[in-house]
Amino acid sequence: MTKIQETLAALPEDKKIQFIPVFGDIDTFYTVVYLIARNEHITDIEKPERYEDRLQMIRQIRAKVKCLVNSFGLDGENIVADIASDYFEDYVNYKEPEFIITNDEFIAIVRKISKA
Repeated sequence: MTKIQETLAALPEDKKIQFIPVFGDIDTFYTVVYLIARNEHITDIEKPERYEDRLQMIRQIRAKVKCLVNSFGLDGENIVADIASDYFEDYVNYKEPEFIITNDEFIAIVRKISKA
């Protein structure tokens, strides 16, 4: 477990409850932010068709996540940055964690974020 995962797991229950409507739980929140960081990085590297539009959309979602976490009384900027740091640590070490979230679940959560 990484430092940010430990920090999130140690949050008081009243804070964890705030993640439920959008993410379901803290572990899913971590996974979604990790995947947002990964999608942004891969899009920036591979530069697929209309990648600028995709990057802009991904960055808007990331900014909304930060604001949402701030609204929970937590430091959204640092939490999102720490999770992104975990992704980059895995990337440079050629680690590919397995997540228990489907692509459809990820997309549904991203849609909830964009409406928040």
